[in-house]
Amino acid sequence: MNDVVTFEHSLVDEDIAYAMRVEKAKELISNRHSKATREAYASDWSLFQTWCKGNKFKALPASAESVVMFIEYLVDIEFKASTIGRKLAAIKYEHSKAGINSPTDLEPVKAAYAGAKRMKGTKPKQAAPLTIDLMVKILETCDTKKIRGIRDKAILAIGFGGALRRAELANLTVKDIQITESGLMVDIRKSKTDQEGKGQRIAILQGNNVQVKTLYKQWLRASGIKSGYVFRGIDRKGKLNKNITPKQIYNIVKSKASLAGLDPAQFSGHSLRAGFITSAAQNDADVFSIMDVSRHKNMNTVRQYVRNANLFKKHAGSEFM
Repeated sequence: MNDVVTFEHSLVDEDIAYAMRVEKAKELISNRHSKATREAYASDWSLFQTWCKGNKFKALPASAESVVMFIEYLVDIEFKASTIGRKLAAIKYEHSKAGINSPTDLEPVKAAYAGAKRMKGTKPKQAAPLTIDLMVKILETCDTKKIRGIRDKAILAIGFGGALRRAELANLTVKDIQITESGLMVDIRKSKTDQEGKGQRIAILQGNNVQVKTLYKQWLRASGIKSGYVFRGIDRKGKLNKNITPKQIYNIVKSKASLAGLDPAQFSGHSLRAGFITSAAQNDADVFSIMDVSRHKNMNTVRQYVRNANLFKKHAGSEFM
């Protein structure tokens, strides 16, 4: 009897182990995309399911007709072409996970999306750069008598000085940052262009105008943070909670831009990164030096920033206009 019981338990253990391996395999598959992409896809898929339910279509598997009509709906409510493309990618992703051919690969859907891109235009709206002159104004709006102001000032300074993306800034931990004589040495463990997490190291100068190291040390003293995430959310009582989110950083940039007398609609979290690159280009930094900080993979992307920053320098009409 004992042998039978042991055997039965063995089977149960094997089933549990197999189930755990299945879950780990699913996790590997889901990690094909970044967390931000997975969250965006989940939101897009939820919208498509809701729309299908309201219009008596089946979401999975979806028909080409339903997806074409969905595209028409998205165009009608003024979604950008790039956003429509992401929602189609989410539909394809869900079909792929289910092992079903996606209607997004069919010609009617491709034609409808091509028409949407032609109608809406494909040029993405670019956030205005917070160049060094604007950064100085924005930093002055931070009330350093309050812990929130000290945090916000450090966020803005490090985000600008390191040409960081919002997610990179939000995910910084204390062990990622080394204080040096000249500024900060920062290890970026994972980024948009480094999804495999190989890691990238950049140097952020102290600077006379931004004073990155000074503001970072001021934040560590005020917050008492010694480990874990560098930047945290702050409740109404001024107490720290979990790590800050990219969305909160976006809101900080908007809020400070408004306080500085700028139009907040023109700026976003990307304005910090774009501001450093543009300021570097305006001050004749070479492309390779800029890329050391920005970590761009494509040199042409940085060259476009340089071109835009120097449109009036050595202008063809400067000698006769």
